[in-house]
Amino acid sequence: MDFVPLIPPLVALTLILITRQAALSLFCAAVSGAFLLAGPNPVLAIRALFEDHLFPAIGESTWNLSAIIFTLTLGAFATLLEKGGGFTAILQKMLAGRSKAPEKKLMFGVYGLGLMCFFDGLANAVLLGRVARPLADSLRVSRQFLAYVIDSTSATVACVAFISTWIATQLSIIQSSLKDVGFEVNPAALFFQSIPSNPYCLLSLLLVPLAIFKAWQPGPMRNALPAPVEDDLKDLPVSSARLALIPLAVLVITLPTFIYLWQTGSEVSWQNAFTSPGVPYAMVAAGFVALASAYLCFPKDRRSAAPAHMLEGAAALIPALIILICAWILGSMFKELGTAQMLSELLGDKLTILQIPLAIFLLGAVMSFLTGTSWGTFGLLMPIALPLVIDVGQGLPPAEVMSAISMTIGAVFGGAVFGDHCSPFSDTTIVSALASGCTPTSHVSTQLPYALTTAAAAAGAYGLMTTGIPGWMATLVAAISLAGFVLTRKVSL
Repeated sequence: MDFVPLIPPLVALTLILITRQAALSLFCAAVSGAFLLAGPNPVLAIRALFEDHLFPAIGESTWNLSAIIFTLTLGAFATLLEKGGGFTAILQKMLAGRSKAPEKKLMFGVYGLGLMCFFDGLANAVLLGRVARPLADSLRVSRQFLAYVIDSTSATVACVAFISTWIATQLSIIQSSLKDVGFEVNPAALFFQSIPSNPYCLLSLLLVPLAIFKAWQPGPMRNALPAPVEDDLKDLPVSSARLALIPLAVLVITLPTFIYLWQTGSEVSWQNAFTSPGVPYAMVAAGFVALASAYLCFPKDRRSAAPAHMLEGAAALIPALIILICAWILGSMFKELGTAQMLSELLGDKLTILQIPLAIFLLGAVMSFLTGTSWGTFGLLMPIALPLVIDVGQGLPPAEVMSAISMTIGAVFGGAVFGDHCSPFSDTTIVSALASGCTPTSHVSTQLPYALTTAAAAAGAYGLMTTGIPGWMATLVAAISLAGFVLTRKVSL
């Protein structure tokens, strides 16, 4: 059997493990694919790389172009909200007055703010760590537990939220991975359908409040000690809470409204709106409106610094966008090389279509942990996994194939986020630790029991899906089991 189609993904994975540089590794894999397709002539290979794969991926796809613009816009938006100081005011108001368990109230407040900061994972981690760390110190909450709450909320909520710096990337990768399947693909609809089949992310969001309520601190977390009180609250910008809430409300309201108004065709409905080709235009327009509202709500006495903050926020996401563009190039090459077809031949007799999501989740979890990159993981896996489902599902009813596609999308995203939570090489892991004031090593060791518990429950959910149980039902069973497990544990504090 000719294993040439497997060379680019193996090059990417090997280089990520060696260099820890996702963008460089994916680009080198793309170069290797170009030489495989164009032959040993370097001129022809480089021309093919740019003419046949790079420029078509950006210029010929509305989804891909909108992904770049929307991601940069929300990066600027997130930084404006962080620098504005509104979230500091929100958290301080939550703690106003007396409470029997102020430490739990604080951590529930951090969790709630994490859900509100659904628009970006890294911005979420930086913002909440800066705001909550001095309060956590004063209430004798360990910084490791604070880092766990922040880390397990930030990337997770960004992954499943339809309004985030992730969503444009997610939709574009889904669309490009199913570009030549022979039937109409609706990335937005598939994304929504995949959420109930993403038990890792959903169970992570469930485990955080359970751990706070039960004061469940397994393994090394039990030995994490509170840090000395440092009065650095004065260094944080504080303003009115509405200066953060108004731009968030504008974003949440504007995006679905624009999508609804931008729909095409004679039938006017929400279902038609999210299947309309106008969705990428609506996303970009809503992003600009939200950014404008964040600028207008920025404190007047510091507004002159707002443009610099916007550039800072947009620039911070450029490395992630480079990973995304390299993933588009690789996806195009995988199709031309027949990578998915080859995997289908290797695995087709070993895996049924309903077993693919479980296998992909486990593979994604291992990849993301070893490489530390969630975007690199789903950028590499999605263009392989979805065509694999199509190939293995040939001859099956279309409804069964589409269900397996939704489950596999959820599995790719869930497996990728696992590494974001506990890999020592993950940017979100490192940022969550540093923003919370603990070392990345201590954060990884204390976070790992929570992540492994959630991953085990998610794997159990995918195991149920292999029997034909719908994704939402399998996730619900896993959620009930996880809640029962945590609530019957002994209190750690």
